[in-house]
Amino acid sequence: MLGVDPGLAATGFAVLEGPSLDRLRVLAQGTVRTDSTLPVSRRIGLLFDRLDALLSEYPVKGIALEDHFSRRASPGAGLMLGPVVGIVALLADRHGVPLLPISPRELKHRITGTGAASKEAVQNALSVWLGAGLRIGSTHEGDAMGLAFLGYSRMVAP
Repeated sequence: MLGVDPGLAATGFAVLEGPSLDRLRVLAQGTVRTDSTLPVSRRIGLLFDRLDALLSEYPVKGIALEDHFSRRASPGAGLMLGPVVGIVALLADRHGVPLLPISPRELKHRITGTGAASKEAVQNALSVWLGAGLRIGSTHEGDAMGLAFLGYSRMVAP
């Protein structure tokens, strides 16, 4: 499962694999950063190329994507991310895998038990499932890790 926390300046990603939720392992994680001085079209192209290469290296069964379009408090945030969300949807189609949109509130609630949890609380809960040695380099990676975990749980749920 690939988890993607979309952003034009920084897109977090995490790839998880395993036979069951309690035996998942992290195959890849990171943050793709783009230079704000580049044209938007080039930044989108760089994100596309990196995520496409990731999907070619790690054939996943789905892509869990943070759904910013569900934010009532800041609807503009979702509109600014439209191109990034578009390339992730295109990559899901090209690689023949389902796209699983997950709202930030649902992510927090399903991982920690409360939709108002902090990012640190989410990361602490993930370390219980994925191991105390889990190292997360940025909040974008942490969100992507949570998305991949929740996406995986959706795919294997009865």
